[in-house]
Amino acid sequence: MRRVGSLLRKASGVMLLLAAGASARPGGGDSLQVQAEAGDSSAGVLIRRASLEGIGRIEGFFGLPFRRGVRVRVFPDRASLTSYWRAAWGVPDLKAECWQVASGTASLLSILSPGRWKGEACEHDPADTAGIGLLVAHELVHVFHAQRNPRPEFDGMDDLGWLVEGLATYVSGQLEARHAKSAREAIDAGADPRVLARAWSGRYRYGVAGSIVRYIDERYGREVLISLLAGTTQEEVLRTLGVKEEELLSRWRAWVLARDG
Repeated sequence: MRRVGSLLRKASGVMLLLAAGASARPGGGDSLQVQAEAGDSSAGVLIRRASLEGIGRIEGFFGLPFRRGVRVRVFPDRASLTSYWRAAWGVPDLKAECWQVASGTASLLSILSPGRWKGEACEHDPADTAGIGLLVAHELVHVFHAQRNPRPEFDGMDDLGWLVEGLATYVSGQLEARHAKSAREAIDAGADPRVLARAWSGRYRYGVAGSIVRYIDERYGREVLISLLAGTTQEEVLRTLGVKEEELLSRWRAWVLARDG
């Protein structure tokens, strides 16, 4: 999940201690820092391991390193995470959905401790270590993307939700592992988007958005996909691809039908 607003401010009352230490990233350069409550060191270790694996996957996919260090904070309960988001994004009445357990932008990956998911979240299984790894990787893709975008907090980029979330779903491995059939199911159900703004909505959103990004990667190539990381508007992205919105979706639809037919 990514949200607009600054993540540079601290939420009051959240006491975080370094749980996993600073570790050299697989790509070299700056460090990975994972912070958790002193009494939640197991979550810190779990998230640290998932973060290292996710960083390796992402840097391998793009053939590029993160531009600076990666910071991760593990929050001990829903209240403290929500309090942080409210302060960080300047939305004092923010009410997070139960499935929203993490967020990533250039400055920070914030995540609810998996130990609290059973009682304070939905659609996430704290016993599913593979799922936790995929989720962390998804958020780290947001971090990588944001570090290479002129808007490091993704503010004002709601019309590119399909690209931001689709990229994270595809690169993290969630598309193949959890949403491989969603795009075809959406088309068969008549729920596939007719405009890009609708690609990141509804029950098929992860699979549809991830599939569109995969299509772009396979059709236009990895270098073009990397160039889209700097895009801040839909018009800019479509201009880079040299295609109109309707044509892009039509070609993607035909690609899905041919691939998954």
